[in-house]
Amino acid sequence: MHPMIRDFDWIRATMALICLVVADGPRRSAAQDEIAAATAQDETPLQISQQVFQDIRNRDLDAALTRLGAATDRVESIGDLLYSSLPAAAAGVHRMLAQQSSDEQYEWLQGWTLPDDKRQSIRLLTVPVPTEAPPKVFARSLRERPRDTTFAVASVGPVKGLFCSGWVLVQVADDLGRLARLRTTLEGLAEKGVRGAEELLMLAHLAGSRGDLDRVDRYLRSRVESGEAGQAELALAEVVDLAIASAGTLHEQTQPASESLLASMVERSGNDNAIDLRPMLRIAHAAAVQKYRGESSPEEMFRNRLEDWVPATVRSATDIVRGRRDGIWLTHEQHLLHLAGGAADVLFFRYPLQGDFDFICETQEGGSIGTDGGLVYGGLHFQTVGRKDQLLVWDADVKHLVTRVSPFARSDSDPVFNRVSIRSRGDICQFESNFHPVWFDDQAATSSPWLGLRSSGTKRPVFRNLQLTGDPVIPREVALISGDQLRGWQANFFGESLPPFRDARTDPAADDVAEDADWSIQSGELVGRKQATDEAAESPGLLRYQRPLLDGESFRYEFLAEGDASLVHPAVGRLAFLLEPTGIRVRWITTGDTEWTGLEPENAALEPLNRRGPRPLPLQDGQWNTVDVQRGDGKVRILLNDELVYERPLDTEVPTQAGLYRPARNGTTRVRNATLSGDWPETVPTELLRPLTR
Repeated sequence: MHPMIRDFDWIRATMALICLVVADGPRRSAAQDEIAAATAQDETPLQISQQVFQDIRNRDLDAALTRLGAATDRVESIGDLLYSSLPAAAAGVHRMLAQQSSDEQYEWLQGWTLPDDKRQSIRLLTVPVPTEAPPKVFARSLRERPRDTTFAVASVGPVKGLFCSGWVLVQVADDLGRLARLRTTLEGLAEKGVRGAEELLMLAHLAGSRGDLDRVDRYLRSRVESGEAGQAELALAEVVDLAIASAGTLHEQTQPASESLLASMVERSGNDNAIDLRPMLRIAHAAAVQKYRGESSPEEMFRNRLEDWVPATVRSATDIVRGRRDGIWLTHEQHLLHLAGGAADVLFFRYPLQGDFDFICETQEGGSIGTDGGLVYGGLHFQTVGRKDQLLVWDADVKHLVTRVSPFARSDSDPVFNRVSIRSRGDICQFESNFHPVWFDDQAATSSPWLGLRSSGTKRPVFRNLQLTGDPVIPREVALISGDQLRGWQANFFGESLPPFRDARTDPAADDVAEDADWSIQSGELVGRKQATDEAAESPGLLRYQRPLLDGESFRYEFLAEGDASLVHPAVGRLAFLLEPTGIRVRWITTGDTEWTGLEPENAALEPLNRRGPRPLPLQDGQWNTVDVQRGDGKVRILLNDELVYERPLDTEVPTQAGLYRPARNGTTRVRNATLSGDWPETVPTELLRPLTR
């Protein structure tokens, strides 16, 4: 920055500070804005957006919008947009706006969006946002009345989880009968060449009725032609087209051009800067295809309709803050397609499998669209990469990685199919690439005997010819803590650690590594380590099992109660059930300081009608206590020492992984005899052996 500019900013800040002494009301707010503008010149979108969350917790919409605007103005690339806290910050501001009247929303957004004396352009923010929302009972933690809009998730047209500030503005204008006036204003600004005016005008024509759809159609087609002519990588200025095309799917006249534009944007999003936008682009494109050509609504397409396969996504708190999505899997004529998702997506076979069996399928690798499909078994993710002659093996967190030489997979410039398989013989199993064994495992795999198909969120592989042969056995229960490895567990939600997994043939035991991990197996028990520093000790911990808990299934464990710090509370998805002497309270497990809902990490909701059983809770201090989490009939039931103590409905649209929650890590926790069981058949039904795509 030039020294004279720095001096000018310092003088401006000083004058604003003097104004603060004598100003009140609106003049004081203007002075604060001057200070913010003068002192935030070097702050990044990440730094500014992180400050928005404090405004959200303070219920200060004015400050939150001001800082969100400052962060938006400093975004210089798609990477700035996606790798900052802007997605969650935008979601939080949207939630706050949804609590206001239409008049109030319009006034806020009109001033935030339209040009003024300081900004000579239209301000627009389009970004994927988190979609997981807590039950509305948690509104009381925010001193609000529970309403359907309490934790409103942004959407544009049929695309849920997409926030566009311009789309919210034009919808509110339509509700108030001010849309025609807004269109006229934008026409004038567009004629003057004001940046962003044409894009907002297109959104205005798509909202409400009597919009100029011919003009929108011409705009969409021109954007397709521009992309095809230049074949340039997707640029930041084009992200708003994602919202325009998504809104365009609402009108029959603009559906074809909307679909074409979204397809073009998917093709052009393969560069490193824009690759993490590709999942949202693919979701929007799929919704556009369904609206234009499908017989059912896009919502049906995004529901899991497979009877015998269970989707799960590996996501940390950071992934949620950045708006990464759950995995979406589609099936057609014995083919399974991974469309889009998060850091890693798995489609688990419904039943655990042990014994003697072979699971074989064909999956794609390579190509410009990005494929690279793999398998899961024994709590490990396997993927062969023919272009590198490698086998990649991850743990359930996709955090620890081991590579092996594997020259057996085909690779080409276009996607090609390779056979991948799991061969199990009792306590011994192996992963094979085109029938060549490249990874060997032992009984450690039995703690997570779930077959699965896997892909990363930006990839789009097809799986076909799925076959299960042999004599697979469905165990009556799965022992989740066995041997000396934590297979199938995920600790990365809060950035906690697990010991690395080992290759049964080549890697010796690593007890020294286990002792440094936040969670480890010691003498047959699962031990949660006490943290050494006060800051770390005050942070919560969460250990989840990778396979979601389904109807008719039970997650059971024992913990040793030796004071409050030793309590291990059950969790389902992001709901933690706090075991307190007077009864259970529920907590929404937040992402910490970057939580979009405004909930504090220590939030807790009291649901008297859901409490069951005796008062106080039958906790036995100094002894092992048994917790049983049962799911059935659309509800979750919590049993403590075999007594029912809680029962509540469970939203089926949110993840349902069972887990172990610690509000703080200021003590050591001990868990044993963790199991997962269900109303599973004793043998695999004959109709499932071939094919496997029901």
